[in-house]
Amino acid sequence: MEIIRDCLQGSPEWFEYRIGSVGASSITKIITSQGKRSSQRKAYLYTLAGEIMAGQKADSYSNQYMSDGIEREPQTRMTFQLETMKQVEEVALIFPDGRPGYHISPDGLIIGEDAGLELKSVIPATQAKYLDNGKMPTAYILQVQMSMFVTGWDTWWFCSHHPAFKPFIIEVKRDETIISIIGTELNQFVSELKNLVERLK
Repeated sequence: MEIIRDCLQGSPEWFEYRIGSVGASSITKIITSQGKRSSQRKAYLYTLAGEIMAGQKADSYSNQYMSDGIEREPQTRMTFQLETMKQVEEVALIFPDGRPGYHISPDGLIIGEDAGLELKSVIPATQAKYLDNGKMPTAYILQVQMSMFVTGWDTWWFCSHHPAFKPFIIEVKRDETIISIIGTELNQFVSELKNLVERLK
């Protein structure tokens, strides 16, 4: 795999690297948590084709909660490190060898381990739900499993946090059934994207 360390997440260079490439946070636009094709798949295909043709990243939706979450991410990362005594390295992106058309932008890599980190800085109601349920939130299962698909690693950590609560931290293991579905659907999607771009030229 290829780890990109020469820029920061959110920088112009980071956006440029991601043009026309499927990120882990968008895998649910291709498949659902049940492994079926997502109703957003076609629209996402056109979005990435548009990025490739225009040479720029499409505008993404944002709201105040999302902005607050980004602002609190360093605090959430520090909380994870203090709770687990693990050291985290921040990187911009990870591509599989050859950059086949997809990537991940991890929230951290665990130093000294073949493991990564997904952070969520959430609103109080969401943190209450995660702590009460005590299991990996369904909404992020595919994102985390795609991260392990891209890296080839067997472990990914998930941490959600809100300052009013204790953190919710869970170690997630590789699920080969889900990984297989992700690999098949990603490769099919990337092939369709290449064909679409060729038709549009």
